[in-house]
Amino acid sequence: MICSKFRGTILRKALWCCLNLCRVSKVSKISFIRYSVACLIYFIFISNISFAREIDGNQLTFVNPGVNANTNIHFSKYYCNECHLNAEGQGDVDMRFDDFIETCRCHNYTPENYTHPVGIKLSPEKRAKIPSDFPLKDSTITCVTCHRMSLQCQTDSSMKKFNSSFLRINPLMSRTAICYQCHSEAKYKMMDPHNQIDKEGNVVKEKCLYCHKGVPDVNRATLADPHGMGDLVAPIGKLDVLCYRCHYKQIQLHPINANHLKKPPAAILKNMRRSERKLGIILPLDAQGKVTCVTCHNPHERGVIPADKTGAGGAGEAGRLRVSRGGDKICLACHQNN
Repeated sequence: MICSKFRGTILRKALWCCLNLCRVSKVSKISFIRYSVACLIYFIFISNISFAREIDGNQLTFVNPGVNANTNIHFSKYYCNECHLNAEGQGDVDMRFDDFIETCRCHNYTPENYTHPVGIKLSPEKRAKIPSDFPLKDSTITCVTCHRMSLQCQTDSSMKKFNSSFLRINPLMSRTAICYQCHSEAKYKMMDPHNQIDKEGNVVKEKCLYCHKGVPDVNRATLADPHGMGDLVAPIGKLDVLCYRCHYKQIQLHPINANHLKKPPAAILKNMRRSERKLGIILPLDAQGKVTCVTCHNPHERGVIPADKTGAGGAGEAGRLRVSRGGDKICLACHQNN
């Protein structure tokens, strides 16, 4: 059932619309009564279906017909009520949900698949480092700490192009500039997690922890271990998201304007396994069997993985491509005879 907070607001709006219709259009009393009853029936019964799963959180549902998780509701006056209880231009900004993760439900936030965690309660020392225009909620980081939601309501269409994520920084600045509003630039700038060997030739284990939950055993670790014979690599989050933290320009349609981050068809998978045997390399898939960034690119510096291991292919090469000869060779490792 729709919660009382929504019910009261919606019914009041339905009655207000009825009164306006009667006053402006001068419809007959019978027509007015029919319209009122229809509105009440719709909002009491049909709206319950629209919101029921939205409240219990088991399924994403939306207010507007045809809207789903792939619809860009931002920078549009037609979808205000997906997040607000009031429609565009009515003055109030009452949110449909109290929790921003629910409000931003299309983004499927979990701590392991997003570039920065939220819901973190900060100590007084940490709070002191947060700029005054980066708001917290009860000393806790939320989505709106970094994103100024109101920017998407501006009539200036250029905002959609130059600050599509409505970040709280000048859109002409680099994307990492927002990180340095709270984090020390001197500490984090130019830290390349791919430089994993020190001057003495030892592996810098702290660099491993940039992407892994623990330092993997280079002789045994795998992305998937169906037989329980080795140690899992155990990345700290989704592999592609880990890469996007720095390589954000490659988020969309890389390479050659095609989306490769999906399960390969049977014919492609057969080619991949044949290339692995022929070239003595690995073309690893993620835990769900999907192509990810490390399928084609080896993120490790040469020397981290022993040279006699198939996982060493491409380490230190240009573009870190697992087929070190470059060119279209990496493409043909999957797409030959197709």
